[in-house]
Amino acid sequence: MNFLNDFNSMLFLDTSQNMINQIKQKISDFNIQNVDTLCFDFEKLGLTALHADYVFMAQVLLHISDVELILSRLYDILNVGGHLLIVDFNKNDKVVSDMVHNGFDQEELNYIMTKIGYKDIQSKTFYTGNQIFMGHDASMFILDSQK
Repeated sequence: MNFLNDFNSMLFLDTSQNMINQIKQKISDFNIQNVDTLCFDFEKLGLTALHADYVFMAQVLLHISDVELILSRLYDILNVGGHLLIVDFNKNDKVVSDMVHNGFDQEELNYIMTKIGYKDIQSKTFYTGNQIFMGHDASMFILDSQK
């Protein structure tokens, strides 16, 4: 929501209707005009009609079973020169879950993204905190890449 004034339009996309409803409520509460929502699952289908200059993913990749597939589908919707920005947890072997990945190795993610076609990939760890990832101490990274 902090980026609303920096873009002509913004689309919030989530697989959870509950999350979409929360965004819709904020849009209504603040009478925001340049925003829309879409409940959609990129893991099930591609969305070839959608095109974007920027895609922001904050702690989303953790919940994606086929990371390479999603990164590839996001690459397809980016306009040439468009950016994918990812904020997520660094790999953490202490986290064990059937529901989420235990974070990501930045070099491995860079390799996958390069294979897809992303370029100018830069990432860095920007935060370390106590008990922030399923009750464990963890660190987070931000990654910027370009089509």
